[in-house]
Amino acid sequence: MTKNYFLLSLSLVFISFSGNAQEATSGIDGMRKNAISFNIAGSTPMVGIVYDRVVSENVSLEIGAGIPSVGAGFKYYPWNIQESKILFHVGLTGGYLFTEALDIWGTSDESGVFFGYLPIGISYFGEHGFNLGVDLGPIVAANFGPWGNIKVGYRF
Repeated sequence: MTKNYFLLSLSLVFISFSGNAQEATSGIDGMRKNAISFNIAGSTPMVGIVYDRVVSENVSLEIGAGIPSVGAGFKYYPWNIQESKILFHVGLTGGYLFTEALDIWGTSDESGVFFGYLPIGISYFGEHGFNLGVDLGPIVAANFGPWGNIKVGYRF
């Protein structure tokens, strides 16, 4: 029950920000605010597809699904989001890794694990839609350790 409540809460937060996105992003002239990206690690701990949306001049939200996980989070850009510039970002991502899908021998009695990730890195929003992000930071799941993310995609 707790797992479903957590995923529902993340979904509702994402939807509420998206509902206000039209007004919040009006100051970003002509920028492509949506992106679909291929992701390695990050909010989809192995590989996955991530949708993200710029909701203000400093914030983007993302939601992703991968093998075998789901995740959502945000990134904060302290010096405003701009096209054709390398931008510094920090953020927070949470998700759920379905460990039963990885348990090929059937030795685990856990169905999955929640994780939290604090990405610190750089992003590039290309003028013609190219999207790139690389970050590193700590992850907290069953243990605490380093984590990373590489994201390549297209903005529209």
